[in-house]
Amino acid sequence: MLEADDGTPVVTDVLPREPGSVPKARQLVREALVAWELTHLTDAAELIISELSANAVQHTRYPVFRVKVQRCHDGRVRLAVIDKSTAEPVLRPMDDEAEEGRGLALVAAVAHEWGIDPLGWGKRVWADLEVPEPSEQHHRQWQPDEVRMWHTHRAQALYLLVLLAVMGALVILIMHGHQTEGGIR
Repeated sequence: MLEADDGTPVVTDVLPREPGSVPKARQLVREALVAWELTHLTDAAELIISELSANAVQHTRYPVFRVKVQRCHDGRVRLAVIDKSTAEPVLRPMDDEAEEGRGLALVAAVAHEWGIDPLGWGKRVWADLEVPEPSEQHHRQWQPDEVRMWHTHRAQALYLLVLLAVMGALVILIMHGHQTEGGIR
């Protein structure tokens, strides 16, 4: 495990700009959280790093990007993707009919805070997850068939965004099915 300049633990890797790097970024985050005994943050962290990595794969034209996971002094976990593109991602309003563009909205819904740091040669897009105080953490084991529910405003926004995405996909599938059945090909 490495240490950042401020002495906090950090895990980082440079990945090729290809779709197969997104699961590698999730694995890096998962392993860091296991090492720090913060596995309760895994779902949110994997969602965030997936979206940030996918943006780098899709939008930057440089052959690599860096993924960084840092355990900050204030107790937060910072997830970051650094690339050499100076084009900043844009948080778009939700559109039920859009096939893409929801990534940063999901990041904003799940993260405690997120942002973009312009660098002279590129940018760092980051998101922080808060680590609950030990009294707030539930130590019970989840059963495989249970649905986990988090009762925070961010979690509720995330659930709504996922529901809207699923509904939008269903509408597209239904519309495509009607066009095919009607003889339009």
